[in-house]
Amino acid sequence: MESSLANKAANLVRAGVPFSISAVLILAAMLPYGLPKSSLAAPVLALISVYYWSVFRPELMPASAAFLLGLLVDVLSGGPPGLNALVLILVHWAAAGQRRTLAGKSFAVSWLGYLLIAAGAAVINWFFASLFHTTAIESVPLVVSHAIGTAAYPLVALFLARMQPLTQQG
Repeated sequence: MESSLANKAANLVRAGVPFSISAVLILAAMLPYGLPKSSLAAPVLALISVYYWSVFRPELMPASAAFLLGLLVDVLSGGPPGLNALVLILVHWAAAGQRRTLAGKSFAVSWLGYLLIAAGAAVINWFFASLFHTTAIESVPLVVSHAIGTAAYPLVALFLARMQPLTQQG
């Protein structure tokens, strides 16, 4: 009975690894580093993390987890409430839907998948942020953020790949 309870607890901890790592990345990005616009890294890291886990371990990154991570970004960044939550749910849906195409392929295919899904996320983010502010917002910050995310994806994906064994039994 004790070992069964210990196994259940260990499985629960393993299942929470992707969400926990994603939340830590978001919180670390929000720290005041003294760099201009450094808080813009939080949505990028959240997007990379949700994409990665939705492709490689979708059972450990459900839509509800993507939603909560998006809310965390929204609360910490002061952006339109629910915007990042919506975007991350859509990223989860798109990435999990393309799992067969992306998982098990070369890193370049995974990176290209991220590039395309993140571009769609940037357009959706721009559209809904413009609706929220009732004016077309400047698109340059989103383009820069997308470029930074595309450049950062290899390093963050490597880190997340190194964390993936923590999600497996044994």
